[in-house]
Amino acid sequence: MIRTGERYNRWVPWLVGFAASLFGAAGQAQAPRIFAITDVRIVTAPGEVIERGTLVMRDGLIEGVGANTEVPTDATVFAGEPEWTVYPALIDAAAAVGLNTEESPEGSRRRPETPTLGAPHELPTVQADMSVVDQLDFSHGSLKRHRELGFAVAHVLPASGVFRGESAVILLRDAPAQELVLIPRMAQVVALEKSSFMARQYPSSSIGAVAAVRQTLLDAERQLTWNERFAIDPVGMPNPPYRASDAALAAVLREERPVVFVSLAELDPGRFQAISDEFSLRALTVATGLGQRPDGLAGTTTPLLLPLELPEEPELDDPEAAREISLRDMQAYLRAPALPGKLAQSDVEFAFVTAGMKSARDFPANLAAVVEAGLPPDQALAAVTTVPARLLGLDRVIGTLAAGKQANVLVVEGELFTAEPELRHAFIAGYHYEFEPDEVIGDPNAVVDPRGTWDILTEVMGKSSGSTWTISGSPDDYEGFSQSAAGDKQDFKRVRLRGNALTVISDTTRGEFERTVVITGDSLEGDTTMESPRGSVKMAIEGRRVAGPEARR
Repeated sequence: MIRTGERYNRWVPWLVGFAASLFGAAGQAQAPRIFAITDVRIVTAPGEVIERGTLVMRDGLIEGVGANTEVPTDATVFAGEPEWTVYPALIDAAAAVGLNTEESPEGSRRRPETPTLGAPHELPTVQADMSVVDQLDFSHGSLKRHRELGFAVAHVLPASGVFRGESAVILLRDAPAQELVLIPRMAQVVALEKSSFMARQYPSSSIGAVAAVRQTLLDAERQLTWNERFAIDPVGMPNPPYRASDAALAAVLREERPVVFVSLAELDPGRFQAISDEFSLRALTVATGLGQRPDGLAGTTTPLLLPLELPEEPELDDPEAAREISLRDMQAYLRAPALPGKLAQSDVEFAFVTAGMKSARDFPANLAAVVEAGLPPDQALAAVTTVPARLLGLDRVIGTLAAGKQANVLVVEGELFTAEPELRHAFIAGYHYEFEPDEVIGDPNAVVDPRGTWDILTEVMGKSSGSTWTISGSPDDYEGFSQSAAGDKQDFKRVRLRGNALTVISDTTRGEFERTVVITGDSLEGDTTMESPRGSVKMAIEGRRVAGPEARR
């Protein structure tokens, strides 16, 4: 059997040359970027550690790394601190960053106003000719938040449809779009997505979706054969018609481009395996999360892109709610953290990804959870560095710290595999980002109850507006929503309490919006910064509890 890495590397030399020219050009546009991190512990690759060494970066590439590496006289030097560890920056092999999916129900599959050459596919959910790179907003806040999690590179998947179009690999630094795209057309993305009953569109079932995928590939296969025969000997043959979706799938059928199958149900990996075998596809499979049965994944021969999504903890405090919990859900919750370790023992190749996660912010904590549950740290590091680099065909460019590779470097205080790793510095293609320690807001030792209804007054640029916040749930799982004076309701995506500092997170068209306030009795106050296309806007928040456990009546 051909190893996945070998198949993906057939076009790597082009990528190496492309990356070198790209970042060389970027380096000429500004002052030379020469950095050295000295006297520090360096993990150059999973299982490969330099206990006290130096890493030198020049113009976006690693110039040298080792125990005796010399520091250039013109380098900006970061003297390593005792608790620092240097790692390769993380790689997200399946992500949804940069997509304004909240803006429209069509999300990333909106067709451009200019019609694509050739007749469109008769099924609106087949949009193989679309490319996610044309839908990306490189100023989207999700790119910055991904970088703050330690990621330097992301493989972005289109969001909806059966044949969803082509993915792209991008860098997560601040720069013009043309400097951020590593691979504009990486893979064709496919999911067994079914239409709702009300939509009355085909396919309306999982079986129908499988049939749609097979028929689309068969049609493209027939078209490819027709084109090839016509090119060899057109005498007596009608001119083959052109359809954009068939043309896009030709690269998949020739094994020039992989397919990324996105699982929407637990049985999907097996269905994808059958399709991949039938059409001899180079395939990757995005699983449904860590709650999936290990035997349902161990049977696949395609590498897995495993979302680090842990099942929610069942509500056991309420006897009535506890009786409604199925054995299957309880088993999924209990076995989820141990799934990666079991897959590793079964020699299943996998990378951890954020696609399919409710919030990418949970990635560090969930990564720490799977390590605590038995996955060796070296294998966990491989799942976010070397494995995704190899699956994306970029292992000669990124994934490890070695001379000549792209300077994607992460400096962590302490260990990476903790619930909240202390990131200090990141270098993405040699560009430096510094992370300040989180500001302590409020009193971390205070004990407050945030539940209830709060009257909120928000002041932005001298103008005030009123709303209400309603917080409910339990200390381990708070939830809530806001409601404007006009009655518009918006659920909070996450609610977090640390001491007396309450943080609520909402979804916006530009990504997540986070507000933190300090609770004192029945009062709260705080301020935050709201990012907009025109810049940053300061926002002051104050409120009073009008109903709830502590409200004075």
